Amino acid sequence: MTDAAPDARPLIADTPAPLARIGDRLISRAAFLADVQALAKRLPPARAAFNLCQDRYHFVVAFAAILLRGQINLLPPNRGRTTLAEIASQHPDAVALVDGPDAEIAIPVLRVTAHGEAGEAMGPIPEIPNGQTAVLAFSSGSTGTPTAHARNWEALHAVTAQALEAFAPGGDPAPTLVGTVPPQHMYGLESTVLYALLGPTTLLAGRPFYPEDVRAALSDCAPSVLVTTPFHLKACLRAGREWPSPARILCATAPLDPETAAQAERVFDCRLDEIYGCTEAGAIATRRTTREAGWTSYPGVGIHAGDDGRARVWGPQHPEPVPLPDHIEVRGAGHFRMEGRLADQLNIAGKRASLTDLNRRLNAIPGVLDGVFIPPEPDADTRGATRLAALVVAPDLSETEILATLSECMDPLFLPRPLVRVGHLPRSATGKLPRQVLLDLLAHHGQCA
Repeated sequence: MTDAAPDARPLIADTPAPLARIGDRLISRAAFLADVQALAKRLPPARAAFNLCQDRYHFVVAFAAILLRGQINLLPPNRGRTTLAEIASQHPDAVALVDGPDAEIAIPVLRVTAHGEAGEAMGPIPEIPNGQTAVLAFSSGSTGTPTAHARNWEALHAVTAQALEAFAPGGDPAPTLVGTVPPQHMYGLESTVLYALLGPTTLLAGRPFYPEDVRAALSDCAPSVLVTTPFHLKACLRAGREWPSPARILCATAPLDPETAAQAERVFDCRLDEIYGCTEAGAIATRRTTREAGWTSYPGVGIHAGDDGRARVWGPQHPEPVPLPDHIEVRGAGHFRMEGRLADQLNIAGKRASLTDLNRRLNAIPGVLDGVFIPPEPDADTRGATRLAALVVAPDLSETEILATLSECMDPLFLPRPLVRVGHLPRSATGKLPRQVLLDLLAHHGQCA
């Protein structure tokens, strides 16, 4: 007979690893808890609070304080006024915890200024009820309107335990998690905040963005684990610098091609692992991209194909099976291949194509620095005037030259009309391109998809 599962789990792991690094200072877990308790006392009664802190230490202090007060961390996909106003309309008593310039929003603001200098907390490590909703995370909006997904504390504990078992990131001294992805993103939350809260690792307070910032952080934080995205990783590789060698690279938010993965392993002289996940289900699988095309699910996680042809994931962090947003081919227990997003498939005049493949061909053109296809609305009449559009960053190529190259590798039906050259693409901090932002950019240039 097994013991009953606990009805609450600790807020932090009982480990000697420092919780955070601020510059060259290491913040103990006791000092972190003191900051958390001090901020929790300042939080007004509410059901939820926006966690908009950009410094990762400020974010984790706010995250834990919100939990300690029994509230929900609202994690918006961006800081746009319209996005925040829409979420705030559903949570009218929520305050916004911030640590930078005030967002121009009609939400009460509470400033977070913790620096690990409030002394040391007294008493045992707090516990959070398993069923307490810890976060309300929102999808990026890259394929439409952002949607909300709730995760309780038990689910976050479960996915963190699975990841720590899969990656075994501990050591002496504890590795520092150098993250280029914001903590408001589920991948950033799981891989740079929860790994430190609930495991034997240390988070870096700052969020290096540019290649030189990443290089400096890796140099200062050895041993380290680089937690990044294909967008940031490619920027680092293009920079052509000499790179310190982290213990490992973790990469997620978009598929990484094997060629880029192999280059990264050579340049950084370490292993690279991709993480597969989504806002709906969190992280559920991993692969070493240079050696395998398929994915291996985390310990205790299962994938099965439903009767409707849509794969579902189940595990200790999923009270009910969760439908996945991708075409999944299950290949035995714990193994699967991802064949593209369900929203990725285009059907124009009876011919099919993959949006991912079209984007790959566009970005493979010499001289194209960045580019993206914009599909028509799903219910649009694609046999009429509404066509695929594309935005391209290519300073030395004309639209005619780009279209001529594309015509050599794709059906004329999928050539973008219009194709608009721009100075840069408005990528989010995770490298995503929200659909509405792309449509607004097309409209700015006097075009329409």
